[in-house]
Amino acid sequence: MGVFTDFSADGLPATKVLVGLCVVVYALCMVSDGPAALFGRGHSLMAIGSFRGSTSVRVGALLGQFIDHEPWRVLSAVFVHASLLHLGMNMLSLVRLGSTMEPHFRSARFLLLYLLSGAFGFACTVWTRGDMAFSVGASGAIFGLLGAFIGALIVRRNPGWQNVFFSNLIMAGALAFFLPNVDNSAHAGGFVAGVVLGILLELERQPRKRDRLVTALALLGLVAVVASVILSARSPVWKAYRALEQERDERAERSRLDSE
Repeated sequence: MGVFTDFSADGLPATKVLVGLCVVVYALCMVSDGPAALFGRGHSLMAIGSFRGSTSVRVGALLGQFIDHEPWRVLSAVFVHASLLHLGMNMLSLVRLGSTMEPHFRSARFLLLYLLSGAFGFACTVWTRGDMAFSVGASGAIFGLLGAFIGALIVRRNPGWQNVFFSNLIMAGALAFFLPNVDNSAHAGGFVAGVVLGILLELERQPRKRDRLVTALALLGLVAVVASVILSARSPVWKAYRALEQERDERAERSRLDSE
C-alpha cells in the first residue's frame, strides 16, 4: 500500500489524514473570522467556536443554489464544521470507527469509502432541499462508515448487524431531536452509500491485485479534497455572502441606535 502503510505505525494513516484535513479547514475558518470565532456567534454550547456563514462558504460549505456551477462543494463540505463542538463530536466518532474499520478494509479503501459516502450524502441533501440546501460536516461520511460496517456484517451473515442498525437508528433519531439543523438527508444518503460500498468491498475477491489502483484513486481523492477547498476560496460566492452579512449587520446597528 505504499505511502498508506508507511505513514503510521498503528495502521491508521487514512483516519489521521482525514482528521487532519478537518482540523486544518476549521483552523482556516478561525483565522478568517479572527478573535470573534473564539467566543462563538450565539449563546448555546453549539455556538462556541462558530463562524459567519460566509466563512463556511469560503472553505467549501454546501450551497444548493450554486451546486450546478460549483459541484465540488458536495466534497469540500464534508471537511467543514460549524463549531468546535460539531468538529469534536465528528472527529471522536471518526477516530472510534477508524480504529476498527480502517484495519479491516485497509487504508486506501477506507479513505475512498469515507469520501464517497460523504459526497453522496450531500448530493442527497441537494436532491431533497434543492436551492435551500446549506450544510456542512463529516456526519454523512461517518454514517457511511457505520453503513459499511453493517454491510460487512450482512455479507458475513452475522446477525449482529440488526443490533448495530437499530442502535444507530436510535442515535440518529436522538441527534435529530436534540440538536438543531441536523442534516438527516446527508445522514441517510451517506448511510445507504456506506452499506452498498461495504457489501461490495466485503465481496471483493483478491483485493491485493487492485491495491495499486485503489491507492492511486485514494490519493486522487485527497487531491480532489484540497482542490475543492481552494476552488471554494477562489469563488466570488463567499464575497457576495460577506457583503450581505455586512449589510445586515449595518442595518441591525442602525436599528439599535435608533431605538436608544
